[in-house]
Amino acid sequence: MLNSIKQKLISLFELFSKLPKLHRQLIVGLSLVCMLLVLAPTSYRLASTDIALPELVDPEYIATVEQHVSMPNIPDYEWVVEAGDTLGDVFSLFNLSYTMSKILEADKNVLSLDVINKGDKYRFWLRGNDDSYDSKNIVLTRMEQVLGIEHQVVFQRNGDGFEYQETILEGSWRQRRINGVIKSGSSFYKSAVALGLPANDVAVIGRLLKSKLDFSRHTAAGDKFQVVISSQYIGDIATGNTKVEGVRFFNRKQVYSAFSFKGNYFDSAGDGLERAFSRYVVNARYRVSSRFNPRRKHPITGLIRPHNGTDFATPKGTSIYSPGDGVVKRVVRHKYAGLYVEIQHSYKYRTRYLHLSKSLVRKGQRVKRGQKIALSGNTGASTGAHLHYEFHVNQKPINAMGSKVPVVIGVDRKSMLAYKKRVLDLIKLMESEKLTKANTNSNNSG
Repeated sequence: MLNSIKQKLISLFELFSKLPKLHRQLIVGLSLVCMLLVLAPTSYRLASTDIALPELVDPEYIATVEQHVSMPNIPDYEWVVEAGDTLGDVFSLFNLSYTMSKILEADKNVLSLDVINKGDKYRFWLRGNDDSYDSKNIVLTRMEQVLGIEHQVVFQRNGDGFEYQETILEGSWRQRRINGVIKSGSSFYKSAVALGLPANDVAVIGRLLKSKLDFSRHTAAGDKFQVVISSQYIGDIATGNTKVEGVRFFNRKQVYSAFSFKGNYFDSAGDGLERAFSRYVVNARYRVSSRFNPRRKHPITGLIRPHNGTDFATPKGTSIYSPGDGVVKRVVRHKYAGLYVEIQHSYKYRTRYLHLSKSLVRKGQRVKRGQKIALSGNTGASTGAHLHYEFHVNQKPINAMGSKVPVVIGVDRKSMLAYKKRVLDLIKLMESEKLTKANTNSNNSG
């Protein structure tokens, strides 16, 4: 056995001698340190002071808090609107009619609850007897209105009332190009829709070019059109929203065009294709009784109650006129906003008129600048006869008496170079060879 141990030691020494000098030095140094640690005397003793232990917390309580913080978007109840449903149906389910009135009070500033569309989602966060939801002692703490993947409105309880927050995501816009030819027996509308151009966008093109071309009378077989439209996406999901970026219509020997730039439309020379807006919607300069204030607080409750418009102290029955061309999107009676009218003027602009005594237009009707649309009144939650007038840009309210309202539309000199580049880029897309090949077969439709 001694011979065996001796042989192993000799082998280890031979292996050690073959190592590089640096490695041999490191091994010797480490060996000496280990020997010193083994031979050194130990004089440790336990400390007499107490060691503070961390405070223990109920693990079930922690789990509850973490779940609330990490998963705030899990509602207690979700309602998907079906045909014929009303907002009152779901609030009656939990015996929350009083709560609904409080939410409608907050909704006066956003008016998102008036139109209940099939497929819209409503999410509810409830507190109280949440095991059985038997309509006893239920308190609504939060409601989310999902109008689309890009548009949500949240009503959050604050004391006895609610405050709202509206979220509108811009997302990304992807361009798509459509070329077409009007065939015998067809029309621009039929041809464009057959190629995938949304009907609303066809109507927009007709409105933009109406002062230069009557599509119902002056178009003919053989007329060509080139359109670039953009579709909105949130991530990789299409929202369904589209807008016309540019269009060229070849009618006999004439070319009629419209190009978007900074939210408005112009022809190839930079002249505006949309009429400017009037600053005032009443003939007389009535006193402004309340100005635009997005951070206004209720004097009693302290809740944020934005004043998203301008109030004019008009006598009941005062004539109200549309500030621009457009289409009537809503004629609605609201518990707090009263009778109101909403007009969509373009992709970018819309106006609202609240507390009316009478509407002179109907939903879907086209109106022109200067057309009488309603009579002022004192309906809804109003302390006196007046007109509440709102001007929205890209779905957000702005000061109608401010500088952002387009009272004059036209490409200014400073922007002309950028506009011309924009036009050239859009025409390049329209005339792409790949596009022409891709639409060769499609051009024979309708």
